[in-house]
Parts: sequence; C-alpha cells; structure tokens
Amino acid sequence: MKKTHLRILALLCAVVMALGLFGCAKDEPAQQPADNTPAAAGDQAPGAPAENTEPPAEDNQPAEPAPQPAQTVDHEGVTWAFQQDEYKLCCYWPGPDEFFDNYVLQGIKGFEADFGQTVEYAVGTEWTQNVENQTVEALAAQGYDCFMIFGADTAGANGLYKELYDNGCQVINYAGLVDDPQESAFTLASNVYTQAYESTKQLIEYMGGEGTIINVLENLNDVNTVKRQQGVEDAVAEHPNVSICQTVADIKTVDEGYTKVSDALTANPDAKGIIATGGTASKGVANALSDYYATNASAEHVFAATQDQSTEVMNGIAAGQIDHTVGQNGYGMGYVSNVLLMYLKDGWTPKTWGQHIDTGMVFITKDNMDTYQKDIEQVTNDLVATIETDILNKP
Repeated sequence: MKKTHLRILALLCAVVMALGLFGCAKDEPAQQPADNTPAAAGDQAPGAPAENTEPPAEDNQPAEPAPQPAQTVDHEGVTWAFQQDEYKLCCYWPGPDEFFDNYVLQGIKGFEADFGQTVEYAVGTEWTQNVENQTVEALAAQGYDCFMIFGADTAGANGLYKELYDNGCQVINYAGLVDDPQESAFTLASNVYTQAYESTKQLIEYMGGEGTIINVLENLNDVNTVKRQQGVEDAVAEHPNVSICQTVADIKTVDEGYTKVSDALTANPDAKGIIATGGTASKGVANALSDYYATNASAEHVFAATQDQSTEVMNGIAAGQIDHTVGQNGYGMGYVSNVLLMYLKDGWTPKTWGQHIDTGMVFITKDNMDTYQKDIEQVTNDLVATIETDILNKP
C-alpha cells in the first residue's frame, strides 16, 4: 500500500506540473524568430491575444489628407486654390461716378474673367450713408456675404461694416479711408498723402524748384482731402523757393471747380504751377486751363498736375496744357478686393486687422498716355502675388 500511495502522489505531482506548464504557455506570447518572420499559426496557443495590439504611437499615425480645393485658378504663372465653386461677391459704390465706371468696374470685370466668378454691384442713388445702409442690407438679405464697399461717410460706414460682420459677412472697404477704429478687414485704396506729396514734388521739378503754386482741393471735411492737403504742403515746405499763393477748396462739382480755378488764375497771374489732388477738381482745372489759354494766347505755360484719367484731363495732357495726372489704381481696387474676399471666406485671416493696402499709382504723361493701362495691371498683379505671404495668415 505504501508504494501505491507513492505512485498516486507522484502522479498527482506530474499533473500539477503539467498544468503549471500549460498555464505558462498561455501567458507567454509566441516568440518571433530572430529574423522577425511572423510565427506560424501553430506556434501560438489557442485563444492567445494577437500580437502588437497596442495602437501605434500618435507620431506614427498617418496625417489627415489636406482638404481638396473646389477650384483652382491659373493666373500669371501661379495656381490659386479655393474651397468653394461660387462666392457671393458684391460691390457697392455710393453714387454715379466716373472713377467707378472707368476704373473700379474694369478691375471687377478683369477679376471675373480671370477667376470665373460673378460680382454683383450696385451704385447708390445718393451719396449718403443712409442710402448705402439700405441698399447693402437688402443685398445681404438676398444672400450676398462678401462685400467690397466705398463708405459714403467716413464715420458712419463703420456701423454698417460691423453689422455685416455680426451677421457672418466679410467686408473690405475700398477707394477711400474711413475713421478709426476701422470695422472692415482691410482698406484697399490709394495712399492719398503719398500721391499728393509725390505729385507736388514732380510739379516743383517742372517749375525748376521755384515759384508759386495754386492748390486746388475738394471737401475739407473729408479725411482724404485733409491728407492730400498735407501731402502738398509738406512737399512745398521742403523747397524754400516755392510757396502756395492760394488754396482753392470745397469743390463739389465740375462747374464749381471751373469757376473757382478760373478766378484763381486771374487773381494770380504770376503763378507758376497749379495742382489738383481730387478727380472732380481736376476736371475743373482742365476746363479752366483750356479756356485760359484760348483767351490768353500769349500766356506763359502754367505747369499743371492733376488726378485721375477723366476725358477732360486726358484731353488736357494731349493738348500740352496738363503735364501729368496721377493714375490711381482703381482697376486694382476692383480686382484685388474680390480676390481677398475669396480668401477671407475660405478662413484666411488678416495679418493686421484694418490694414490700409496701398493699391499704387502711375504718373500719366503725354509719353505714356496710350500705354499706361499695362503699367496699372502690372502693379495689380504684383499686389496679388503678395496676398499669401504678406497680407493674410493661412487657416
């Protein structure tokens, strides 16, 4: 009996050891061969968890694919990518005006041709903020949400811009400055101070650095006119032998400009130069000079600098009565504003909120009066090329 008991005890020990070994086999994962070849199916105990069940480290996760653009535009050797097929773009100008018809609108048409978008535009019946508010609000109610607007009132326009932003719209102010703090993403406009300053410097060069100047201004309550006046006066102050003999101001119509400038020419027969820094005033100057030379055949040439490319001014340049006019880049205002609005709608943000983007200028003389448009379009293309690097932050 004793041997039997020993045999039973030995058998029990063997069973226990076998169970222990079986348990270890379940707990240990199958060993990979040295060359990292996966183990055969029979090498892993039934029911054992699959190897490498831990999720890969976050750094090893594949990057999410970038959103594909809804459209691409090839222009001037650059491919532009946008997230929507169609943008609800809208332009407002406060009242009938040659600058809009001949320059800004042409820029809008150029943009439409290059980018395949349509821009709705409206011209106000009165140059008032009240009419502007009503018209723009009606357009927003129709679903337009990307606006380029020339503020009818430099203070009141900000209230409209804020209202549009509060309702999910994008807004760019263009063609003129508004009061601070500005409630639109950008202002695309000429640097009116710089234009007036540079135009005056060029006029003084024509004059040989000496003599008196008649300074012709428009509405002195407008911030743009004030900056133009400062530009003229600062340029004159740099030349000790040059002075302003008379400032003609508050010109609101072409006829008013003609009358006031004619009177100033009569009152200052020794004036060597005359400068106008606004488009309406420049038409008045052109008309007044035309009559001045027609009735004073022996009159000495009065060097003249004007603003914009009205028919009156261009005729004056062709006739040799006006020495240059400042070609503002209204084309660029209409073109670049809409490109920026597409970017803003896609989530790009301004590097500097409310930044004044100078759309540039070209001096137009008798030598380039037939070719200056190419120069203006080149200034525009150069500006568009800086949008992603200098103007906006990528979303």
